[in-house]
Amino acid sequence: MRLKKLNNDRKLLLIRFSALGDVAMTVPVIRAFKRAYPEVELSILSKAFPLTVFSFESDLNTIAFDAQKYRGLFGLWQLSKSIVSEGITDVADLHFSLRSRILCFFLRLRGLNVSQRIKQRRLRRQWTRKGPKPKNLLDTQVQAYLKTIAQLGFVLEEKSLLDEMGRKRVSSKSQKVGIAPFAAHKHKTYPIDLTAELLKGLSNKYQTVLFGAKGAESHQFDQWVSEGIAHENAATLSFEMQIQEIQSLGVMISMDSANGHIAANYGVPVITIWGATAPSCGFSVLAQPEENQFLPDPEKYPFLPSSIFGKSTFKGYESAMESIDPQAILERVDQLMLP
Repeated sequence: MRLKKLNNDRKLLLIRFSALGDVAMTVPVIRAFKRAYPEVELSILSKAFPLTVFSFESDLNTIAFDAQKYRGLFGLWQLSKSIVSEGITDVADLHFSLRSRILCFFLRLRGLNVSQRIKQRRLRRQWTRKGPKPKNLLDTQVQAYLKTIAQLGFVLEEKSLLDEMGRKRVSSKSQKVGIAPFAAHKHKTYPIDLTAELLKGLSNKYQTVLFGAKGAESHQFDQWVSEGIAHENAATLSFEMQIQEIQSLGVMISMDSANGHIAANYGVPVITIWGATAPSCGFSVLAQPEENQFLPDPEKYPFLPSSIFGKSTFKGYESAMESIDPQAILERVDQLMLP
């Protein structure tokens, strides 16, 4: 791979089209990169909505991908032309989707240095089969990002990311607990009755704030607030305002979803609740101990995880998340909220 010798004439583009949580996990990587390589101009290409997670990040160029404007092969060829016109010299494909692979092929033809992540698809299949799990762990998303960037000569230690997260911590004395009880798929969403039970216990001690999307999720939040088992529905706020609200939390409780990753970016302790997916799938929240991860009973459900993204599960495992005790989650919140 051809690399320029001097950093001060290099411009790096990161590509990560989706999803929101995966884009959010680039934030500590970007912060650490800017501190380690301040002379390198940094840009990220993603869809418009995920780019919102960078609203509070400085010295970062964001490029919104327009699926209509850059449709098909010709559109991606035109996008590659636009990227070159920006003076980009290096490209790290953090996604390795069909779209990003085609775009990177065009960028290579145009003479740019390109590195692409390794998806570990064979190991993913081994981790989600119904049977004994492999000994080798999947790379976390962050580890995969760091390896991809390192191929271009930009080496970052994972510890530097943790340092950046600590610097963004707003308050360690907040009595607010956030909870994001929904996820993209039902097999990684905590049962609604158990969520209500957890909320009752939390709201007796702390100011509870609910995070999610407008529509059905927000309507459910309004019901919980009206019943007095939660205090605030943050889903009515703009996404930028939700991020500000997250920064003020003492603890965030999240499914395997974006809110947990966003909270961790600001040094907020994050408790995660898992179902068909598991931390071993590579999507664990950065810098959180095992005590913050709640999984279904391993004796009753020994073959989990059943899916990388939570879209499906094994027959008989549909109710696996019911084995996670809300009282155990509440006790962990109490431990984290101690002064």
